[in-house]
Amino acid sequence: MLLPMARFLLFAVVAALAAPPSILAQPAPLPDAPRQAAPNPSAADVSALLADADRTYERRDDPAALVAHRARLADAEKLAPNDYEVLWRLARMYFWLADDPKIKNEEKSKLGKTGWDYGDRATAANPKRAEGWHFAAGGVGNYALGIGVLTALRQGIEGKFKERLSRAEQIDPDFQNGAIQTAWGRFWYELPWPKYSPDRSQKSLAAALKKNPANVRAHVYLADLHAKEDRPDQARAELQLAATGAPGRYDAPEERRWQEVARRKLAEGQTPRSGVRGSEGG
Repeated sequence: MLLPMARFLLFAVVAALAAPPSILAQPAPLPDAPRQAAPNPSAADVSALLADADRTYERRDDPAALVAHRARLADAEKLAPNDYEVLWRLARMYFWLADDPKIKNEEKSKLGKTGWDYGDRATAANPKRAEGWHFAAGGVGNYALGIGVLTALRQGIEGKFKERLSRAEQIDPDFQNGAIQTAWGRFWYELPWPKYSPDRSQKSLAAALKKNPANVRAHVYLADLHAKEDRPDQARAELQLAATGAPGRYDAPEERRWQEVARRKLAEGQTPRSGVRGSEGG
């Protein structure tokens, strides 16, 4: 009896060793570890790109810095195409490009329209902030100057500009230390008769200069108004104020751009009813 029993036991051991793992005893499964939310690298990337864009914007009149600025915003737009912080900065960049006194009207109108579109998209993303409304208005203004004021009036651009700038003013009347009031001053200057209003223009520019006495653009615009109203001595005085002072008091690239305009006009000798056609902003 012992021999058959030994054979049986040996067969059982061999069978057990040959059994597939699935039927062997398995250890009890461990409880699932608590899952952590996966980080969102795109949000951090966008913030870093915007921070770098802001740093390069401070040197935007340097061609290399402007190229870098545009590249950072392009990368940010790819990651967050509907983000307010991206959109209003794009509108601001296109305002700067379209606002260049040296470019031709056709280019001004195209760049202005692009800035207008980005500004409107920003206001749709967040209508409670002033940046989108302000730079949308700036885009409208540059577009209008590019196509010509009379053509713009026929297209109903006046109302579009006033709506956007008014919304910005309602939200933050102190935006960029008088930029909105500077824009109103130029608006009333650019309109043809009978809409042209030297009194409203001068009042708005005075308000802008009260907020920021160093506002170079406002001084140049006021000089244009004095020249248009046959006040050449006052025009020259404003240009001299615009041309003096070291850039860096509030926005160095903006100051340098408009000081160059002021010095050129002084060198040429501004005559009554002349003036540089700059766009709205401050």
